[in-house]
Amino acid sequence: MILRVVKMELIEKKIELFELFMKNLKDEKLRQDGCLHHDIFCDKENSSIYFSYTIWATDKHLKKYKKTELFKEVTRTIRTFCLHEPLAWTVENVFNSPYDDEI
Repeated sequence: MILRVVKMELIEKKIELFELFMKNLKDEKLRQDGCLHHDIFCDKENSSIYFSYTIWATDKHLKKYKKTELFKEVTRTIRTFCLHEPLAWTVENVFNSPYDDEI
């Protein structure tokens, strides 16, 4: 499995719009082939910092999603809410995954 974490520092006055956008996005993102989980977290000490947390079945699924119009639209929109360019990490589960045979 692949975990994608994106850290976003938001413009204070745009937090409410960001939360609404992400809430509306959740179901659409979960309909993407290979997207197993999607969550948004807010930092407990800094209410302007949010993290997107998605789990993908394989790296192939994540790469396929990154080529979609949805990904491009989400990226463009999220940047309008952020103070800085979002930071992203893609990490792999080091334990056995039920999807290993799909690679």
